[in-house]
Amino acid sequence: MNKYIYVGCLLFISACFGCESDKLDVLNYGTIEGQVLDGESYQPLSGVMISTTPASITLLTDAEGRFSIPKVKEGDIEVNLKRKDYIANSLKVAVYENEVTNMNFLIFKDYNETGNISIYDPVPGNGAVDQHLAITLKWNVEGKKAGVELLYSIYLFESNSTVQNLLSEDVILKEVVTDNLKPNTTYYWYVVAKHEGNRVANSPTWTFKTGEK
Repeated sequence: MNKYIYVGCLLFISACFGCESDKLDVLNYGTIEGQVLDGESYQPLSGVMISTTPASITLLTDAEGRFSIPKVKEGDIEVNLKRKDYIANSLKVAVYENEVTNMNFLIFKDYNETGNISIYDPVPGNGAVDQHLAITLKWNVEGKKAGVELLYSIYLFESNSTVQNLLSEDVILKEVVTDNLKPNTTYYWYVVAKHEGNRVANSPTWTFKTGEK
């Protein structure tokens, strides 16, 4: 009898641990939807190859440049964009459980004379929370050829907004101050680099969330 009781206890404990393991394995998912536009004309681009890192799905934009990626694991996801005669780009976005991250993406024609420019290292860091309502946005740049001078335009917009506001244009320094932000609001922002009036690169789209004050 004691033998059977002992075996039954082991089975019960094993089942409990199995339940805990199942709970730990639960993943949360969201959706990324958007439209890819030409960085110069702002016209929709069809046939842009879309993939993600970590990998989830690979697809092409439709005739209106739109795409939808369902069931994306919650967290920071890189959206990779490729199209012939355009500079390949990877944009990092934040995905939240049961929410749709909806935004436009810009890609630019390949201007080899400027170098392979990369805009990175945002301040505040991507996904930062509890930010002040007045902050300084900063970034770094690498890969431009010697003697190439860049000017920067910075776009800032609220989560799920269809309007991308131009925060500042033709900035020489790699930083810009913004204030009058709304409390408890998620913002997206990105930087466009220009050389002699031509758009030559854009940053990933970064996000941060403000605090109470």
